[in-house]
Amino acid sequence: MRDTDNDVDPAIALQAVPGWGPRIIDRLAAEFDDAAAILRAGDAAIAEVLDCSERAVARARAGIPWSALRRESRWLRRRGASIVTRFGDAMPAGWRGMTDPPVVVRLRGRSDTLRARPGVAIVGARRCSPIGADLAARFAIAFVEAGWTIVSGGARGIDAAAHRAALRVGGSTIAVLGSGLARPYPPEHDTLYEAIAESGAVLSEFPCTLEPRPANFPIRNRLVAGFGPGTVVIEAGARSGALITARLAAEDYGREVVAVPGRADLGTHAGCHRAIREGWATLVDDPAQAVELLSTQWGLLLVDQQGLRESPEGFG
Repeated sequence: MRDTDNDVDPAIALQAVPGWGPRIIDRLAAEFDDAAAILRAGDAAIAEVLDCSERAVARARAGIPWSALRRESRWLRRRGASIVTRFGDAMPAGWRGMTDPPVVVRLRGRSDTLRARPGVAIVGARRCSPIGADLAARFAIAFVEAGWTIVSGGARGIDAAAHRAALRVGGSTIAVLGSGLARPYPPEHDTLYEAIAESGAVLSEFPCTLEPRPANFPIRNRLVAGFGPGTVVIEAGARSGALITARLAAEDYGREVVAVPGRADLGTHAGCHRAIREGWATLVDDPAQAVELLSTQWGLLLVDQQGLRESPEGFG
């Protein structure tokens, strides 16, 4: 059985093992040095860690789609894209603190953006109001001016408003896609993604050619939620993806969530009001409040991360 291929990064191969999600690989990473060591390990050693049969391990590893992975590796090289793995030094501090950190992300742009500055997630409605878009821009600009990177999902509405505002004032921003790098979504944001890649990063956990699917976005949302010390929520409905992202940040990863209130008679604000009412989000009505609160949380996050030897300038 072939467990390695010189044309394919071991982390990409490890991520492609059928049935091995981030939590399983997290268990393996605690026992082995890196992705290559996991791939080289015998079935018996893997089975012992996962408490399963050797046959199950052999069957899973036999399912690695090596031909597809070689094609993807060639695509990444041709496009000048790179990868960041959980086994290297470029993984942001926030992801290291997650219970289900990504094994590998594909990236267009500057990989140093992931660790150069603290990152704040700004999320909200796709069909946002002009007021919501203006609020997203104001919060993004305040964080950029305080030395932060803006993280969002590249979606229409609040996401795009936050990304564009960061670019407008010369800041860096990161877009986390719910599709592969070769299939960016939504398609009308191609120009926006190009601009983001020049000073920040467009990244995806998914294989490059994977098209956008509804199931991808909750997976994507956890990377937005877990990136930094907190999330700003603007115009989130009661059942919105933005509220799911915020709840992930608060409940799964122990991060701070700040919510901007709005009119009580509009459903577009119901999620923000619910988060505040239930006590897992803090009400903020001014960007300076959010910057001050999340700056404190960033310092606490750094303290929690084992192996983070030094913090970015101005935030240690």
